[in-house]
Amino acid sequence: MDMSGFGMFSWFSYQLPIQQRLQMIRSAGFDAVSLWWGDELEDKNSQPEMARKLGLDIDYVHAPCSNPNDLWADGLNGDDYLRTIASCISDCEHYDIPTVVMHITRLSSKPPITQIGLERMKRLVNFSEKKKINLALENLDSIQHLDYVYENIKSEYLGFCYDSGHEYFNHRDADCLSRYGNKLFAVHLDDNCGDDDIHLLPYDGDIKWDIIKQKLKECSDIRYLTLEVDFNRNHEKSSLYKDLSANEFLALAYERILLLK
Repeated sequence: MDMSGFGMFSWFSYQLPIQQRLQMIRSAGFDAVSLWWGDELEDKNSQPEMARKLGLDIDYVHAPCSNPNDLWADGLNGDDYLRTIASCISDCEHYDIPTVVMHITRLSSKPPITQIGLERMKRLVNFSEKKKINLALENLDSIQHLDYVYENIKSEYLGFCYDSGHEYFNHRDADCLSRYGNKLFAVHLDDNCGDDDIHLLPYDGDIKWDIIKQKLKECSDIRYLTLEVDFNRNHEKSSLYKDLSANEFLALAYERILLLK
């Protein structure tokens, strides 16, 4: 796997305006940012230009995911979710962002696999092909669903977003990087202790990062190694960061991602 540099998710658990967060991310040394394409106090449509003016590339946008299980159910909620993802794809074309990351199930539960869910995914992939935007499916409580989609839809624009924390907490034996590494478009690198999805910095939990590093080397090339460390402030393990300012946290985050080269 080759990559261009290091990225950081725009939300990292410090309540600050997006402009300030982006500036701090750049000042810490990161090359790129990934953007949450949902609720922010500031208009999301201003964020791509804001980031680029600071010298940050944009790795991907993360689509809203209030209830992705609706994708698999007949009804208006599933249609609404499809339209939400399609809108993200259109926005990425408009702002010249290469990839949308989406959820196809919740982390806490998964629905039955259905034909209507597959048909909706086919429509989204067809739309991605038309717009020439990558659609990266993230691993949640969803290995069977991911397998089903990848087995039934073949497209160079359909790929995978690897979340290290979700794998360790929810499906430790799935070996997602070996399973889907040839489809890799993006990563969410974060840590936990196996008991909760708490998005710690790498090396602050129990994930075996030497193994992850080796598996990543065997995957398809991606643009950036990106951290998604929006840690849960209510979890006792997050006390590791309680005395750190936002700048200090980002400096530590950059030190940790350098260890993953």
